[in-house]
Amino acid sequence: MTRFTRPMVVAGVNGSPESLAAARWAAAEATRRHCSLQLVYSAYLPVVGFPAFGYPLGFVEDMESQGRDLLDRVASMISDEQPGLQVTTAFSRCDPRMALVRASEGVALTVVGVLGGGRVHEVLLGSVALHVAAHGRSPVAVIPFDQDKRGGPVLVGVDGSAHSEAAVAFAFDEAAVRGVNLVALMAFDGWARQGFGSRPITFDGSASQEERAVLSEQLAGWCDKYPDVQVDEQVFRGRAADCLLGYAGHAPLQLQPQSIVVGSRGRGGLTGLLLGSTSQAVIAHATCPVMVVRPSTS
Repeated sequence: MTRFTRPMVVAGVNGSPESLAAARWAAAEATRRHCSLQLVYSAYLPVVGFPAFGYPLGFVEDMESQGRDLLDRVASMISDEQPGLQVTTAFSRCDPRMALVRASEGVALTVVGVLGGGRVHEVLLGSVALHVAAHGRSPVAVIPFDQDKRGGPVLVGVDGSAHSEAAVAFAFDEAAVRGVNLVALMAFDGWARQGFGSRPITFDGSASQEERAVLSEQLAGWCDKYPDVQVDEQVFRGRAADCLLGYAGHAPLQLQPQSIVVGSRGRGGLTGLLLGSTSQAVIAHATCPVMVVRPSTS
């Protein structure tokens, strides 16, 4: 289970429909996990021009007042929808990306919203969502506004790395909290590992004994810790992001995942990136919530 010092779920709000959808999702998750919920709003005014252009004092005060009113309204709405949930608010004047990263320290989960998967490419995805997913100090859930609300299993990407181990730990806990099955998917591409361009993906389920052994080994201890969580092991050939998204989109309706859990980086790609190509692609194109877990958060 993920270790945290504050039994709290944090959600960023800015008044947009995307952030309100994420706040509602966060509230339901906090209730399931017996955590409190903190709503974070940042009234950030970037410095523009040279020399720096100053904002009129009345404008700044109005913006801050509107932000605090928004926090109160959203908190009231959440309290009405989730009776018994403790809801607090936090107002910040710094960059919303930094405000959420700071708020994520030691909490159970940090939640941000985006417009939706499949309609935007990675480079067009909201900078706040990507920044928090890359730098968050807790697991981070990215919630598409037009998410598919399914009741299927939790899907987790596995590759044998430390980042994957953290994701597996969180995924087992998430499946247990939600009372659903877990699908553990491992993707491998022999060409990619040798430094060549990856070949077209084939969803044939075929795999070498080595890959199946790695998958089973990484799951073994967690299966013992969560005996009530039924696990379905899947091994595909191809790029990890393609396999995860392909499974999520093409599995029978009852098996399509309600959420996808990934590590912040896998064993492939550029190790210097804080957010790997797999997790970034899944965030950008998934139509269900995506949870990014870093090793330091498990």
